[in-house]
Amino acid sequence: MKTFSQLVFGAVLILSLSLTACKDNDDTINSNPCSVSFDQEAMFANLADNIIIPSYLDLKTKIEGLNNEMEVFLAAPNATNLATLRAAWLTAYLSWQSCAYYEFGPAENVFLRNSLNNFPANQNGIEQNIAAGTYDFNQPDNYDKGFPALDYLLFGVAENDTDILNKYTNDADATKYKTYAQALVTDMKTKVDQTYKTWTTNYRDQFVGNTGTAAGTSLSLIINKLNQNYEFIKREKLGTPVGIVFDIPNPKTVEAYYSGNAVKLANAALEAARHLYLGGTGLGLDDNLNAADARKGDETLDAVIQARFTEAIAAVAQLNDPLDQAIENDRASVINAYNKVTTQVVSLKTDMPSALCVSITYIDNPSDSD
Repeated sequence: MKTFSQLVFGAVLILSLSLTACKDNDDTINSNPCSVSFDQEAMFANLADNIIIPSYLDLKTKIEGLNNEMEVFLAAPNATNLATLRAAWLTAYLSWQSCAYYEFGPAENVFLRNSLNNFPANQNGIEQNIAAGTYDFNQPDNYDKGFPALDYLLFGVAENDTDILNKYTNDADATKYKTYAQALVTDMKTKVDQTYKTWTTNYRDQFVGNTGTAAGTSLSLIINKLNQNYEFIKREKLGTPVGIVFDIPNPKTVEAYYSGNAVKLANAALEAARHLYLGGTGLGLDDNLNAADARKGDETLDAVIQARFTEAIAAVAQLNDPLDQAIENDRASVINAYNKVTTQVVSLKTDMPSALCVSITYIDNPSDSD
């Protein structure tokens, strides 16, 4: 017959084993995330000084180069100047991919992402604007501006380069086409310059000192915008064009449809996401997760996230531009790339915020499967 003390010991032992089993089976584990000792200000300073501000400076420089080449081309629309202008456009577009994750504060105030990269371009809307000679680039929901509008004007406004050049030389509306093209770049330059100036004059210190985990803190802003733009990659850059939801491909909705540079841009966007997550060579979200002892099964959550970044980037890198043709000729590979990108979503959007005690606050798309 067991004594009372033996019964108590047995009950405690069973309870302990039960709790251990629960912990071992938990998918994501971390030690009290809200009280983890981690230098947020040091991480924010690294992100601001070594990633965010340099990214905006690079974009600012590339947009200035684009503006210069636009002025040269409009003064002398010929094949050589068109080729140089197109190269400047692509260089700036690639640079933008590193800035798309910071749509808060200064960028949010000027609707920078909507101003620079609403795609696919509204061809009819652009042509109507040109014909009317009046337009308002401050309407965030319009698709008649930014890099996609230039993609149309520099690559798709006619069927071949000879006819494209004719739009800016002998066409009855040549002056209107020139005016619109310059207005596009001027608007982009104005908003990028304003964003960079605000970051470097006062917002940088505000960002660094905005510690904590509540909504509106810098950690919340970074995690939310990282996720929001990552889902933009998944959905707009890959999911919608390849036709995930209704199994109907929409290849004409790819980014940079007229120039055929969608894969290059998607690769740049994914690399930028990984760079932000790692904090470059300094403190990043990976260090914060490791300080919180965040785990995913038998691995650290950081190891899982890094592995999934590698897989997603490799899968997209295997695709060939133009992406619309890849969708038509090898749709399975594009779907595979989409699936690899999608696998990361649960790690970034569920596991990481949970481990760091941050809530996802942006309004999500109705379905994560699209």
